[in-house]
Amino acid sequence: MRIAVQWICLTIIAMLATACSSTTMSGSWASPDFQGQIKNVYIIGITKNEINRRIFEDTFDRALGKYGVKGVSSYKDLPAEQEANKDAIKERMLANGTDSVLLTQLIDQRTESVTTPGRVSGYSSGPYYGDRGYYDRPYYRNWGSYYDRRYDITYEPPTTTQFVVLTVESVLYDLKTEEMIWSAQLETVVDGNIDKMIQDFAEVVTKDLSEKGMI
Repeated sequence: MRIAVQWICLTIIAMLATACSSTTMSGSWASPDFQGQIKNVYIIGITKNEINRRIFEDTFDRALGKYGVKGVSSYKDLPAEQEANKDAIKERMLANGTDSVLLTQLIDQRTESVTTPGRVSGYSSGPYYGDRGYYDRPYYRNWGSYYDRRYDITYEPPTTTQFVVLTVESVLYDLKTEEMIWSAQLETVVDGNIDKMIQDFAEVVTKDLSEKGMI
């Protein structure tokens, strides 16, 4: 039964994040003034962890490719110390022939808890008390058979599972006008598998971009 309880707990966590993804979109916006679709995106993952940045940008590149959009991972020609330099970013964007830039960064994190109540379960092998007829049953005839007819009780204490939820923001800017044309905030459940987390995130974002007509 403990396995079943743990499974229910994990299922609740999964439902908080969607049925098949560790990422859920809390809101998104697309500019009504933007016309057309983007075709070549410069991807910037704003993070101090260079390894995570590379994984993120390459994963996004592949996700965009499924929609026929070319992605350019910024880590290949934009050092981390130049990420905040607008002129340096624009120079790389022009050099790569991109028409937009997608910037993504962590803006908040919190810890959530899911508590499963304790429970008492039991298995009865008898005896069953009731009217006088119950005492005529064979296991009442000697103390050995009566001893074998027992009731086992198992107590399972309450369990609490904690997990971390990251709030991440992605913003898309048009190179020509330098104006924001799309933005979204998403929540991602940290499950220990960074590759899976980023893959889920990229799929949710690119799906929304497609539904909004941006790609």
